Amino acid sequence: MRMISSLGNRLSKKSILLVGAAGNLGPEWARALLGEGALVYAVGLETRDNPELARLAREFPERLLCGDLDVTQDLTARTIENALSQPEGALRLDGVVLNAGIDSPPGANRSEVSSFDIREWERIFRVNVFGAVNVLSAVVDVMANPSAAVAVGSIYGLISPRVDLYDHFFEGAGAFKHPAYGASKAALLSVVRQLGTHLAPRGIRVNALTLGGVEGGQDTAFVEKFVNQVPQNRMVPLDEISGAMIFLLSDDSLSMNSQNLVIDGGYSAW
Repeated sequence: MRMISSLGNRLSKKSILLVGAAGNLGPEWARALLGEGALVYAVGLETRDNPELARLAREFPERLLCGDLDVTQDLTARTIENALSQPEGALRLDGVVLNAGIDSPPGANRSEVSSFDIREWERIFRVNVFGAVNVLSAVVDVMANPSAAVAVGSIYGLISPRVDLYDHFFEGAGAFKHPAYGASKAALLSVVRQLGTHLAPRGIRVNALTLGGVEGGQDTAFVEKFVNQVPQNRMVPLDEISGAMIFLLSDDSLSMNSQNLVIDGGYSAW
């Protein structure tokens, strides 16, 4: 377990709702937010049972509250308060991290990119796009002026996955990354732009943080092929992504709105 070596204060006295806290990168975001002094409301599927969040809760017992929440269900601020075992009217937010999502693995033995079941498309969009809108709609009236929402995106919302990165999957049979994943992340960027412009008069800025090539236990063959396409010739270390998230949530970015901050080592710039 990596301990937080020094505490900052860029999010001191700020309350942040972290959605998808037990999912991909969720505990990393929680660790970073706590390290900058925030009160963190961590929600999502199986959040209460996540061992990394449990360790952080022991380290920060008064600043990390966890609750189980399904972003595809009807939501209100009261629903979220109930999930967190908080009294009515307790939720007042300075920031929201929209991290809930389905990062669908490449499909096995697909001969065509068009061969994916439409029901899988619906399931991915229901979480990755509709879930984000669902959460923001539920909490917009309890967000401060100023406040910030950050949607976690993917480089596959900007560019297509390279087929050769996955051609060694399934013992050389190859695979396709589910096209609904990239499409959902592209749609999320449109949501960010429109909600950001419309909520700006209320002091709420909405931005995206798009990540690509972040270290996450990928197999050696994938890593070797991926880094050969990255100008920096490396994956993005996990501990290098948090600074961008803190920036977007903090008062350092008060004039940044409806934008997309890309952290990918230059992969998408070719």
